[in-house]
Amino acid sequence: MRLLENMKSNLVFCLLALYIVFASCSDRTKAEVEEIKLDFQNLMVDSLLIGQAYGMLVVDSTLLIADKRADSLFYSVNLNNLTFKEVGQIGQGPREFLCFDNFYRVNSKSGFYDRRLRSSNDILFSESGVSLDKNVSYESLHYKVAPTAFGTFIGIGPYEKGLFCILDLKGKVINVVGEQPYRDETERGVPEIARAMAYQGKIATSPEGDYLVHAVYMSPIISFYKLSPKNVHLLKSHVDSYPAYKPELGDKSYASAMSKSNKLGYIDIAVTDKYVYALLSGKSTEESGLSAFMGSVICVYDWNGTLVKKFMCNAEMTTICVSADDSIIYAVGLVEDYELLKATLE
Repeated sequence: MRLLENMKSNLVFCLLALYIVFASCSDRTKAEVEEIKLDFQNLMVDSLLIGQAYGMLVVDSTLLIADKRADSLFYSVNLNNLTFKEVGQIGQGPREFLCFDNFYRVNSKSGFYDRRLRSSNDILFSESGVSLDKNVSYESLHYKVAPTAFGTFIGIGPYEKGLFCILDLKGKVINVVGEQPYRDETERGVPEIARAMAYQGKIATSPEGDYLVHAVYMSPIISFYKLSPKNVHLLKSHVDSYPAYKPELGDKSYASAMSKSNKLGYIDIAVTDKYVYALLSGKSTEESGLSAFMGSVICVYDWNGTLVKKFMCNAEMTTICVSADDSIIYAVGLVEDYELLKATLE
């Protein structure tokens, strides 16, 4: 009996020791995510007035800013001489556009998606400036669309089934894959088209087009995928919390009424060959009002979904982009007014 009791005691001791070791490793892993203070400085561009910026793209010495309150689609800033021009006529003409939804840059080719036109469009950079050309039109509605390395596009949208839609170069559907996120089996019973409204967010493909990041706007959830010609393969997800919402489905309408107590997720994302930069809100409109739609924390992940570091910034920002060599972050943030900002990375 005494031998049996000793064996039990030793087993309990070993299990306890293992638990302490694993817990210690887990805590050490969390602690090892470096938090770096990052100071942004104003980047003064003559006569540039920014109203409500919600997208940025930097290519060499040209910085594009999408502003909802501008008369044109984009501001094009020359970073060499800090001047700007307006680019993209808004309208319904053959060379006009209706709105901007997301930028992308894959295999050195740049573009943007226009949800209202249901089209992906090329952005051409030359010595004479920036020009825009319509490219691929889609029959169905997508919230965001980005190209891949496989001569296809991938989108997220209000689909009856599935999370991602893979499209060919003519805009035709090849496959719909994945499933909208859910907290538990109860939420899984909510139609996917309603969950699609609740889990809207940003997507971006890597500069070589073989990886994908999906960052949810209404809740701090971010997921990383490896792409293949007709499918996506989940690598890692980070889920801090799920949103609370009330699905509203009619015969020809759908909506999800979001709770004001939800902590908002990722306001914007920017990508390079090495990293994904995700601008995090982490605030609720109930507690923070309109400032919940801005963020001062930039989470930096590698393309396998590992959190590498966090930048704790001195400004609340609405949009960011990063130079291809990971040396500079550009942003639009609230100082006295909304201003163009710049931070140099070591």
